[in-house]
Amino acid sequence: MDNDADVVGLDRRIRHKQFILLVGHLPVVLPTSLLVAGLVGWGFWHQVDQRTLLIWLGALFLLTVGRILLSWRFMRQPEDISRDHRLKWFLLAGAFMSGTLWGMAGFLFFDPGNPYGFAFLTIVLGGMLSGALGSHSYYFPCFLAFALPDFLPLIWVFSVQKGEMYELITLAMLLFLALSVYYSKKQEDLIMASIRLQFANDSLLQELRTANRELHQHSYTDPLTGIGNRRQFDLDMEQTWQVAQTTGARVCLILMDVDHFKEYNDRYGHPRGDSVLKDIARVMLEVCEKCKARGRPMRIGGEEFSLLLKGDLEAAKSIAESMRQAIASLYPAEDDLRITASFGVAMANPSEGDTRKKLFQSADRALYEAKTGGRNRMVVFDGQDPANQS
Repeated sequence: MDNDADVVGLDRRIRHKQFILLVGHLPVVLPTSLLVAGLVGWGFWHQVDQRTLLIWLGALFLLTVGRILLSWRFMRQPEDISRDHRLKWFLLAGAFMSGTLWGMAGFLFFDPGNPYGFAFLTIVLGGMLSGALGSHSYYFPCFLAFALPDFLPLIWVFSVQKGEMYELITLAMLLFLALSVYYSKKQEDLIMASIRLQFANDSLLQELRTANRELHQHSYTDPLTGIGNRRQFDLDMEQTWQVAQTTGARVCLILMDVDHFKEYNDRYGHPRGDSVLKDIARVMLEVCEKCKARGRPMRIGGEEFSLLLKGDLEAAKSIAESMRQAIASLYPAEDDLRITASFGVAMANPSEGDTRKKLFQSADRALYEAKTGGRNRMVVFDGQDPANQS
């Protein structure tokens, strides 16, 4: 059932594209038909009733200008497949009325006593049929709506004339009309196949973009906690560093490690340990949002997290301390193995020659001091020796 709906939806999109292509082509070809009508008026001015000729020219002019204006209106409107019903009947009615007016020329201007005149008329109406083959075959019924009333009246006029030559001309014109109809349908089939292929390529391209986004997300996101991973950290570090080198801004790095996490995993199991890591990531995000931190936490190791910040050291210290307190209060002290975390904070100035490696080593050294100094504390690297802050 879903497949049937997909097929119907694709067919409607293809038909809509056919209509749009045809509408976009009309303002180009219709002015040419006015030029041809002018040549007909010039050629038959002294051969037929001038009043009849002027009425025919006026009707054709008004119809053609109206079709051009309506085509421009449809093209300026946003594409909406729900309006295709109106668009289809505009195209069919316009083609039929235009073909009928041209076909009337076969009745009005045919004179068996003027061989040059009816030869010219045959060339003009045959040329209009050939022109419609290129312009109206985007939608085959539209070609039929123009071609049949355009050419059949002249064929009928020739068929009622007496003489073997008229019979041969009639047969030749019928063959020409049949071939035109055949190739118009073939051309529409090619156009539809091309549109279908374009839609298929667009769909594949969209799927590829979606897959690339998902792949990027999986590549740069920690699957357990949902925050950035080490690869995302390295990318952010590189981008932040480049901006800071240009603007002169300072860059702060917070490294955090969960205390006694291995023992916690061994005692309570990995599922509970995973739950702890997810809760810690959530808490870090909440603190960043509350403090409006200009950075985002990432999990760069098993139980090691990081936060890269733009700004001064005091703001980084405040955020790190808030995170430390929030993590310490995550779980009640049910036993001697509490969930706490140690923090190392450091700052660098890329525009003054500091390096990313130096910043990471400084924050890592401060974290080491926090660990060896009793854990559940924050230590700031002041450029020489880490300073215990909590």
